Amino acid sequence: MTLEAAKTDTIKPFRAKPEAAPVAIHAVEDATLEFAAESAPPTPRRGTLPKLAAPVLGGLLVLAGVGAGVWQYGRAIAGAASGSLRVESDPQGAEVRIDDRLRGTTPVSLSLPTGTYTLTVQQGANVKRFPVEISSGEGKAYHISWAEPAAAGGQVPTGTLSVTSDAAGSVVSIDGIERGRTPLTVPEMAVGRHEVVVRTAATTYRRSVQVEAGSTVSLVLSGPAAPAPWGWISLEAPFAIQVLEAGSVVGTSDTDRIMLPPGEHQLELVSEPFGFRQSTTVRVQSERGAALEVTVPRVAMNINALPWAEVSIDGVSIGETPLADVMQSIGDHELVFRHPQLGEKRQVTRVTLREGSRVSVDMRSR
Repeated sequence: MTLEAAKTDTIKPFRAKPEAAPVAIHAVEDATLEFAAESAPPTPRRGTLPKLAAPVLGGLLVLAGVGAGVWQYGRAIAGAASGSLRVESDPQGAEVRIDDRLRGTTPVSLSLPTGTYTLTVQQGANVKRFPVEISSGEGKAYHISWAEPAAAGGQVPTGTLSVTSDAAGSVVSIDGIERGRTPLTVPEMAVGRHEVVVRTAATTYRRSVQVEAGSTVSLVLSGPAAPAPWGWISLEAPFAIQVLEAGSVVGTSDTDRIMLPPGEHQLELVSEPFGFRQSTTVRVQSERGAALEVTVPRVAMNINALPWAEVSIDGVSIGETPLADVMQSIGDHELVFRHPQLGEKRQVTRVTLREGSRVSVDMRSR
């Protein structure tokens, strides 16, 4: 191979070619005579190198080693693995964080090194968080849609919190700030979870309350002056659930323990965003815990793509579009659409009990 051809070949580090086997360099009589001809020394004896040929050949070998090192370094830099991530939301303007670091607002396109990250998208009180894996040379796109759009005019949606207790005049603190005494009504509370502490002369009550947009949440606290040691309940669910007793919120699934006095309790499990409501009975023992079982309903999904695509939900392949009556539990699910020529699209879809879920994407659009 000529020197020019060799140069041309070494500037293509992006092609996946097997490494060529190292070429052994041998000192032969013809090469020795070629170096000797330049300075015209006496003809050396067969099997030996002239005095000047040995250091010259050694220098060439050093230069070749340095050149190979530079070439390998260039390959490492050129082959730095990265991929792209695009995040969109409806409405736009949601904050996008990668591993809790703010990277912009939707719509946003990012270039990231390969690896696994935690993607957080937040629009007011609405937050979605899930892992994202970036592969070399691959582009991923997420479109986030919220169950409730932002209020018109840029106003933040609010609700109302009402707190009452048997002992009137008990001090009420919300999220660490004293707000007044029972009975207390707090309007224009930000939508989301709030920590409520009510202090009576006999005891202190702590409750976690979920405030929903445009609605009033009532927290009623009652108990004996010297209550027996309480027990607790716990529950796990793929989405946030409020736990109500006699119409009052006693806790949410976001907390590890929901404290309750000993005895039998008729509870209602509610998640308004998903249209979920379930009744259950639990017996709480003093200073002991009880686990609540949550039955998550499944609904039918209809999925389509243009012109067509292979579909997976939460990492499980379900086939090629069009797909009808795909049963999925209510909650947020990640759908991945793949087409051999048009690439891949990802979409987070919320499945609720209010209406059937229909998902359709156009693989031809970018």
